[in-house]
Amino acid sequence: MKISIIGSGAMGSLYGGYLSQKNEVYLLDVWEEHINAINSKGLTIDENDGSRKVFTPKAFTRAEDIGVSDLVIVFVKSIMTEAAMEANKALIGKETIVMTLQNGYGNGEDIMKFVPKEQIIIGTTGHGCTMKGPGHIFHAGQGPTHIGAMGGDQGSALKVAKVLEECGFETHVSDEVFRLVWSKLFVNIGINPVTALLDAVNSCIVDNPYAKKVARCLVEEAVAVANADGMSFDVDEVFENVCTVARKTGANRSSMLQDVTRRSRTEVMKINGAIVKKAKELGMEVPYNTMITDMICALEKTF
Repeated sequence: MKISIIGSGAMGSLYGGYLSQKNEVYLLDVWEEHINAINSKGLTIDENDGSRKVFTPKAFTRAEDIGVSDLVIVFVKSIMTEAAMEANKALIGKETIVMTLQNGYGNGEDIMKFVPKEQIIIGTTGHGCTMKGPGHIFHAGQGPTHIGAMGGDQGSALKVAKVLEECGFETHVSDEVFRLVWSKLFVNIGINPVTALLDAVNSCIVDNPYAKKVARCLVEEAVAVANADGMSFDVDEVFENVCTVARKTGANRSSMLQDVTRRSRTEVMKINGAIVKKAKELGMEVPYNTMITDMICALEKTF
């Protein structure tokens, strides 16, 4: 299968690297030093157990140099989804499947502006990664990949799941695709802004009682909003899952913390900010999510 990855940072590189074992994979990114390093030396992945793997996907800065792909996986920041799709339309053909494994809420809707709903797969990943340098990432934690087709027919999702499984990704196909999105959003809501403000790895959510308390309050508000919007989540089960992910990816620096460290814009408006926006639509108040969204935005203003 010809696979292109839009946004080849840590997570995009992880999936691109492993998928290149049995597929024709192209990594696409605007970071030229990273692209050049991959093409000259390969993509190096340091595993959490101390082992190291080197893969050789092809890497480019222009979609026009790649052309139409069978599968496009979107890994850019959620705040950049629409712009990235617009800039990389050369990858999309009449039968191209587009899959989002991004953080945040509303990515599928952004992609629908460019691709029919029947060709879109929404997914979540339990893996955690960080960049160590150009062409070099650290695979901090592993977890299952859950995917589902937006259009209802799971044929394309089953096809993609087989490709992922063959390359070492535990993958599950679900008919409850929007429940998947909410479930991943809850994890990001509880972990990302807290770790970003504390400059701490994910394990702080379970090891630091104060961090855990704040994360719980954020998640409780988010679950209340989701349920008011027609879902049916149990808050205790949801928060236990957040804690489980925090443990499994304990050594990982969350994507929001990585953004703050680089002094770059975060995805907070598509994560906690999405809860604030949805709460306003529903006539609800979410003071914890409002406060932490404002805190992250205030931090961004200092960059």
